[in-house]
Amino acid sequence: MPRPYHDPMAERLPPPSLTLEMEISVILKRALPGVLIVLASLPTFAQSASPSVRILLPEHTRLLEKQQVDIVLEVRNAAAVSGLTVMAGGVDWTSKFKAPVKATLDCDTTSDWVVRADLQSFPTPGQVKLEVSISADGTTVSDSRTIEVREFKVPDGQARNIVLFVGDAMGTAYRDAARLVSRAIVDANGKNSFRDGYFDDLLQMDKMPVSGMSMTYGTDSIVPDSANTGTAWATGNKSFLNAVNSLGDGTDCTWRVTGLTNAANLPYMTDNPRVENLWQYLKRRYGYRAGIVSTAAITDATPAVEGAYVAYRQMRLEIARQYLENPMLGGRPAFDVILGGGTDPFTAAGRTDKRDLIGEFQARGYTYVTSAAQLKKVYGPSVLGLFKGSASPAPASNGIATASDVNMDVAYDKLGMTRPASEPLASLGGYTDQPMLDVMTQKAIEVLSTSFTQQPFILMVEAASIDKQSHPNQAAGVFWDTIEFDKAIGVARSWAANRPKKDTLIVVTADHDQSMHIIGVSNTPDSEYFDRTKSQKISYTTARGDQNFTVWGDSYSNARAGLPFINSSTGSSNNGGAAGMPGSFATTDSTTDPASSTYSAYSGLTAYKLDAATGYPVNEGAGLRRLAVGFRTGDHTGSSVPVTAEGPGAFLFTGYMDQSDIFFKIADAVSSDTTEADKLLDLLVNGKYTKTVGK
Repeated sequence: MPRPYHDPMAERLPPPSLTLEMEISVILKRALPGVLIVLASLPTFAQSASPSVRILLPEHTRLLEKQQVDIVLEVRNAAAVSGLTVMAGGVDWTSKFKAPVKATLDCDTTSDWVVRADLQSFPTPGQVKLEVSISADGTTVSDSRTIEVREFKVPDGQARNIVLFVGDAMGTAYRDAARLVSRAIVDANGKNSFRDGYFDDLLQMDKMPVSGMSMTYGTDSIVPDSANTGTAWATGNKSFLNAVNSLGDGTDCTWRVTGLTNAANLPYMTDNPRVENLWQYLKRRYGYRAGIVSTAAITDATPAVEGAYVAYRQMRLEIARQYLENPMLGGRPAFDVILGGGTDPFTAAGRTDKRDLIGEFQARGYTYVTSAAQLKKVYGPSVLGLFKGSASPAPASNGIATASDVNMDVAYDKLGMTRPASEPLASLGGYTDQPMLDVMTQKAIEVLSTSFTQQPFILMVEAASIDKQSHPNQAAGVFWDTIEFDKAIGVARSWAANRPKKDTLIVVTADHDQSMHIIGVSNTPDSEYFDRTKSQKISYTTARGDQNFTVWGDSYSNARAGLPFINSSTGSSNNGGAAGMPGSFATTDSTTDPASSTYSAYSGLTAYKLDAATGYPVNEGAGLRRLAVGFRTGDHTGSSVPVTAEGPGAFLFTGYMDQSDIFFKIADAVSSDTTEADKLLDLLVNGKYTKTVGK
């Protein structure tokens, strides 16, 4: 069904009467003091007395051949427009555009217009110059973009599977932490698998032969969120904070930074130009089967970028609908497999339109499951698995989301482990049979790979709560969720290694980083680490206002952002007090076992024991030496994140890259004959060259 053009002047609910000056005033009031917002990031365009036209594509637009994109033109400061001409690579595209529609752009009173050509594509690779001219109040105005269109054709007989693993917020420190916890295991004889600074066995993601780093900047920020980072690897193009496969436009002023993200402004959050992602592209053009797996609510930002097109990530009701009725696929479902949390936006009770999306998926042949036991019995061909939701789903008051976004419980809690004193107790809410991430990954691969047609597949697997546990600085939750993620990676690596043909590319990365740092080893005894009866509240009075936080007995192993952590190297110029890691327990120094010493932040090795029943390390008991970490904030950072890869075309993922390059590198691996380079990589792995200990 074609997208209707939106005329704000004709709406029964008119846009807020915000002028640009008012909007800036709102920003400044919210931002100051202490927060810097770059005004250039606003989705508004400079106003002038003379007419202008703008193509709403970024300067560095890159597309695959026949990748769909909305071409939107905005004409400002014109009472009347006529004589549109659009040329693309010397070909007249004018007829593709619908008639200009009157619009209110930038929330001001000038006369503006929008001209659209939705779901267009460029069939010929190369540098394509898009040129537009239009008469505005008798004056001809113009704009142009040079678009890089990359070739994409899957060679005959080459059908490659793709598994993209996303550790949400899994920067280098998070991978290091998972290694230091799960690969420092003391056996029954007291031998540690982490000795003399070497591991006997590394993480699954460590063992992948190719590694690189990805820069995660967005169009409007150096510190991104999961939506605009996901848009980069899913579509190959960058966008703004909170955007899901959508670009900025002139009506964003009605809801961005104003806080007016509600049903009244829904038309302005659905009119942004859209860019097709790789999941729909491969499904539409080559019949790929597609899947998403996440421990978050499945309509959260990272899974959403694989199947939805909205300008605001919290439009959960619309995201769920697009999973069923995808705009890039002519209203067909976006995925063959959906596994995660967040039942609410799929239920009639949780939706404003009262549609039962679960029933509609079932009517289209999907098997619906709600527990690990049910998932184990599923054999396809299409599966919807939602493993946690609200007891009483309801729409949110804003009319675009549900009242609750219910994520699956974290690995630490699903394993039934005791939380440290400063972290909240588990609350499974009756959902006691949630599958672990490796189980969901195994089932997703099984269903996607055993279709009757034997089509290749593309799958995204997300460990969402690495991020969700990092926001409140809950270190134990972070560690075990990253370990759970690594086990899922092991499932995919094992499956791919046992294939008759090496036909599966596996890529592991993160959407963005967070602020956790490794600061040493903690010898805090269990009696204090788990004691919830002892705590101390600390408060500061500052010009900004009062600040306070609570210190628990586990603070030695988890130094939260609010905790004073005195750096003795700076002297008394800006701090004072006891230097070193915070905590109330004396450090130890053992001459007989130096590896157990914790006499300073830099000494001692981690030591955990393994639960043979679950395969996970335990976090309590005699002889435990926990990893100590510190958090600078409770939010994302702008640091680059690791990328590791294995399989055909994996060599492409070496070196520093932009996050949007991941999209094109995956496409190159699928559409190119990488045989010769893959041989060199095999020689590196299996030849005479130096091998990393534990790899």
